Order: sequence, then structure tokens, then C-alpha cells
Amino acid sequence: MQVTSSKKEIWTVGSYSLLTLSIMVGFMYLNTFATEVLLIPAETLAIALLVAKTIDFCVSMFAGLIIEKVKISSKGKNQSWLYLGRWILAVTILLEVCNTTAAPMVVRIAVLSVSYTILNCLMNVIQTAYYGVLAVVAGPNPANRNAMTINMTRQMTVITLICSSIPTLVTVLPFGSWNYFMVALVFMLPMPWAMGRIARLADGKDLPVGSGPAANQISIKDMVNTLFKNPQLLILFIANTVLSIAMYTYQANYTYYFIYVVGDFTKLSIATLVASCVGFVAAMIMPKYGAKLGKKWSFVIGSSGFGLGLIFITFMGAKSWLFYVLGMAVTSFGSYTYTPFLVTMYLDCGEYYLWKTGKDTRSIAMGLASPPMKIGMALGGTIGLYLLGATGYVAGFTPTQAWIEEFMIVTFMVPAFIYFAAALIMGTMYKITTADATKYAQENQERMNAAK
Repeated sequence: MQVTSSKKEIWTVGSYSLLTLSIMVGFMYLNTFATEVLLIPAETLAIALLVAKTIDFCVSMFAGLIIEKVKISSKGKNQSWLYLGRWILAVTILLEVCNTTAAPMVVRIAVLSVSYTILNCLMNVIQTAYYGVLAVVAGPNPANRNAMTINMTRQMTVITLICSSIPTLVTVLPFGSWNYFMVALVFMLPMPWAMGRIARLADGKDLPVGSGPAANQISIKDMVNTLFKNPQLLILFIANTVLSIAMYTYQANYTYYFIYVVGDFTKLSIATLVASCVGFVAAMIMPKYGAKLGKKWSFVIGSSGFGLGLIFITFMGAKSWLFYVLGMAVTSFGSYTYTPFLVTMYLDCGEYYLWKTGKDTRSIAMGLASPPMKIGMALGGTIGLYLLGATGYVAGFTPTQAWIEEFMIVTFMVPAFIYFAAALIMGTMYKITTADATKYAQENQERMNAAK
């Protein structure tokens, strides 16, 4: 099918990337900020964040249901959360990396944990609401949906280029322990504007809470059935969860590679910049390749490629940080093969359930795109920090060769094999094809039009 959405719609939906920019300081470097600036011990941080991530996960499971049931304004059920949530996000983004070193340790941990919890719990709902806006703006045309998610992915490569400056900025800016806060403030400023523009696209299309046919009113039982009586959604959920565990196991510790293996944290900026430039090229090329492969095989080949890049870094990264850059270039090509299509796979599963049962739980299905990330953050992040602590790490120590070898294994090889496991699950068990998804979406729209 041909793309029918306007360029304005495609680019405005893609500006969700500015929300990603706003959270990136805390998202990428919270562990480093907490241990190196706030001086919170790694094991203590792991426990504090595990509690926060558990709450976060519980909320993520109900994000779709919250949107369906909780009315916060007279506007569309998805729009409302984008309009209101952007301001709460702005505050918590700054609190998360606020310099509280003058306060007792318990206060430092409390401020970081509470702000992290509120930020991420709200992000569950906002991300799901964004997918809902995308769905109503794109309509049932899969080409529109793919165009919007591919465009957002490409905008994200620019965001990644900008974020490559974070390690240098937090090191060289003259504000000392407030450097993280100042960078987060600047990165946050465009976000409320972008969220408002996205929300306005859904005017007249996004139904308010309680509107629509009675048959489409969703219960908690429907939410449970959406996952457990939809085997393809369950498989996708499991595979994506394993993928997220791999990603966050790696991301928990990779900054310490530059601090203690390379010995120069500012080189992370150079490495990230180069990898981001490669990622920009990959984002131009790989989504087209992924579309030809189909969503399932783009996931399988892309996640396997990411794992291979981490294996390369395991064996070569300690010799030179340039090998790290080369390995991350491989992971970029792998990541951009499947990333643009992952969200629409959840929508495909939601379309399938609606086609099969007549129950419109598509917002619930899209909401289930968030919990795998939350499980990954909780398990992968905790596993990573505990593995780091098990190597003997303490802030400011002098690493030995034996420590470096152990660190490379737990930071890069362990998550690589978890990536391979995700590819295996998807490759052997997921069945929905692109043709199937198109059929479900079109027939569902025809039924809904006939019911008006």
C-alpha cells in the first residue's frame, strides 16, 4: 500500500524523538551520576532502583487500561495524557539528576528513587498514549504506520548525535556537580512544545474516555486476555522482554568501560559521535532492508547482529577503544534493522485480536510494548550492577588486568548471548506476516465503518 499521510503528519509524529532527548541524561548516565557524583554505592543503588523499577513495571502493565479508564480532560483519551504529562515529566527529569550531595545519603537515595519512579511510571502512560495518537493519525494503512515509525527512528539518529556530547559536557562544563542537571535542563526544553504538536494532530480523531461502541469498553479481564489469549502477542512480549534484558545488562555498565578500561571518560563522546554517524547511515539503509525481510525476520537478524557486535567488543575492546567503536557500528546496523517495526508489531497483534474477537484492545496491546523495557531495566540493570559489584568495583579504584578481563565478559559477552536468545524465540515461534497484519487492519476498519 502507498503512504497517504501528509509530510507534516509524518514529521510531527516523528518529533517524539525530542521527548527521548529530554530524558537521555538520566536514561543513559544515571548509574554513573549516582555512583560518581552522589557517591551512592553500586549495590545500594541496585537495590533502590530495583524497588523503583518494580513499581514502574506494575504501572506499565496497566498503562493501556489507565488510558481507557481514567478521564483527565474532555479531549481524546490519548491526547489528554500528552498535554498534561509533559509538564510533570519536565520537573522529574530535572529532579532525577539534581545535585543533592549536601544532603545525607538517605536523602540522596530518596530524591533519586522517587523522581525516577514518577518519571518512568508516567512515561509508561505517555508512550502508550503516543502510540494511540500514531494509530488514529495513521489510520488502518500499514504504510502510514511504517512511514511514521521509520521517520521517528531516523530523527532519533540526530538525537543520538546530540547525546554523544553528554560525556564531554558533564565533564568540562564549569558547574561542577551540577553539570548533569544543566545538560538535562537544556535537553528538556523543546519537549513540551513537541508533545503539544503531536497531541493536536489527533484533534477530532482521538475519542475521549468512555466514547465508542459499548462492545469496546475494556475491562481488566479483557486486558489479561489480550496477552494470555493472544499467543502471538505473548510470544512478541517474551522475545522483546529478553531483548530488553540484554540491552539494559549492557547499558548498566558500559560507561565504566571508558572510565576504568580506557581511562578517559571524554572518549565516550567521540566513540558515541562516530557510532551515531554510522547509526545515521544505518537508519537510512536498514529500515528498507528490514521492510523487505518482514518484521519478524528484521527482529531475528537485527538482534543477532547486535549480539555479534558485543562479542567482538568482548575480545577486542580492551586492546583499543577504537575496536569498541567498530563493534558498536555493527550493533547500529543490527538495531536499525528491527527498531522501526517493533511498536507496529504490537499494533499488528492488537489488530489480530480485534479481528478474531471483536474486542478493540489495541491500546492495551500497544501499552504492552512498555513492560518488556521495564522488565529489562529492572532485571538487566540490576544484573549489570550486581555483576559490576561482583568484579570488585568501587568508585575511584585502580583496575587490574584480571578485573578488566572479567569486566569485559560481564558487560559485553553476557548480554550478547541474551540477544541471541531473543532472536531464537522470535525466529521459531512468531507467525504473523506483513500480509496478515494488512488484512486484519483493513477488515477491522471496514467493520468499524459499517457499525457507525
